[in-house]
Amino acid sequence: MSELAFGKTVTVLTHGRDRYGRTIGDVILPDGANMNQALVKVGLAWWYRQYAHQDDTLRMLEDKARKDRRGLWADPQPVPPWCWRKRKKGIAC
Repeated sequence: MSELAFGKTVTVLTHGRDRYGRTIGDVILPDGANMNQALVKVGLAWWYRQYAHQDDTLRMLEDKARKDRRGLWADPQPVPPWCWRKRKKGIAC
């Protein structure tokens, strides 16, 4: 996967900012492929519903990766990063 974007110029299609001021957007590779989708497809990224709840493509790609137990979905009980952060603070997710 490292060859996807390493050393390449990409385009970021921004969709706003999160509550911490970080850019929310899609990373588009020089060949037009969507890096967000590529990472979710192989199970290397979560579909973050809070910021992309209407993105049916990401939903379908994550569902397929889960079904095929690819990447992080090979773990029997993967913990979403937002839950991991809450648990570190002693908050249930």
